[in-house]
Amino acid sequence: MLYFISDASKPVEYISCGNLASKDGFVHPKRNIDSFVLIIVIKGTLHITQNMTNYDVRENEFILLFPNTLHYGYHQTDGELSYYWVHFYVKDPDYSIYNRGSLLRNRPILKESADITSTPPPRENFLLPEYGELSVERRSRLLFVQLLDIAKRENYVPTWRCHYALNLLLMEVTDESFQINRFLDSGVPIHVLDVIEWIRTHYDQPLSVASIAAQFGYHPTYLTNIFKKYTGYPILTYVNRTRISVAKNLLTNRTLSIYRIADMCGFSDEKYFMKLFKRYEGITPTQYRKAFHQKKINLT
Repeated sequence: MLYFISDASKPVEYISCGNLASKDGFVHPKRNIDSFVLIIVIKGTLHITQNMTNYDVRENEFILLFPNTLHYGYHQTDGELSYYWVHFYVKDPDYSIYNRGSLLRNRPILKESADITSTPPPRENFLLPEYGELSVERRSRLLFVQLLDIAKRENYVPTWRCHYALNLLLMEVTDESFQINRFLDSGVPIHVLDVIEWIRTHYDQPLSVASIAAQFGYHPTYLTNIFKKYTGYPILTYVNRTRISVAKNLLTNRTLSIYRIADMCGFSDEKYFMKLFKRYEGITPTQYRKAFHQKKINLT
C-alpha cells in the first residue's frame, strides 16, 4: 500500500471531473498520464491495476491513481458501475509517495508522530492511502457531488471554486481514511468505540437507548453517561446525526423519494425526519436536494 503526502497549505490544482456510468462490461482504459486521479465508486465494482497490484474497488471505496504510473482495467465489470472521478495536479514541489515502511522511517515530513496505524494525520497535510474505504456517513461522496455540481455550473472551466471544492474534498477523504484511528488516539475506551461502530452500521434499524444497551449488556443509564462523556453527545442524538449525515448523501440521488430516504435511514416517520433535518441543517430535505443537482455523466 502506498501513501500520498502533500502540504495542504499548497492547494492542489483541479483539472476536470465527472461521473462515469456503465450498464455492463466496462474495462478501464490503459493509460499513463501526468496527473493524479481520485475515483470514488458509487455502485458496482471497478477492477483496476496500478503498480502491478490488482484492486477491486467497491461501493463507498476509493482509489488514488498516481501520475506517470501505468494503470488499467484488469477485468470487465459484471453489471452496473458508477463512479465519480477527478483529475488534479499537485503544486507542492515536496510532495511524496511512500510505502508504509518508508513512511514510518520519514516521520519528520508529517511534523508529528507518523504511526499511521494509531494516530490521525496532522491537519497540515493531505495524507491519502492508495486505496481505502470511506465513512458510513459518506461526507466525501457529498463533497464530490458538490464539486461535480460546481464544475457543471462553471461550464467545466477550472475556476477557483473548483480548486477550493477539490481541496476540501481531499481533506475530507484524508479525515475519513483515518477516522477510526482518530477515535483510538483520542483515548475513547474500546467498549465505547464498539458502540460507535455498531451504531454506524445499524443506523437504519429501529434503535433506542435500551435496545443499544441490551446489545452490549450495559445498563441504559451507564451507557448514556459513558457515551456522552467521551463523544459529547447523548446516544440518541449521535444516532440521529449519523442518520441525517447518511440522508444528506442519499438526497443527491434524485430517484429516491423523501419518504424512501427517511425509511432507509431508520426513520419510521417521514415528518419527524423532515423536522429533524431542518433542525440540524437549517433547510428542508427538498431544499438541500435542489442545491446539488447538476453533474457531468460519462455513459459507456
